[in-house]
Amino acid sequence: MTNDYATAWDALASAIGAAKGMSTGNVTSVEHMTVDQQLKVAEVAALLSISQELSQIHHDGIAEHRAR
Repeated sequence: MTNDYATAWDALASAIGAAKGMSTGNVTSVEHMTVDQQLKVAEVAALLSISQELSQIHHDGIAEHRAR
């Protein structure tokens, strides 16, 4: 499952870069994008982060996650 997240993050970085005419980009460097595009980047990044957290909770169990 981790590879899926890495692939999704890479695809997001590629889309950010493409908007600037480059091969890759970064979620912290989106000033060249429209406000709508920046909001979409933030939305996708948040969903990816939430997915990773939920996956970790599922893997470790809720008790282990609360102990952190």
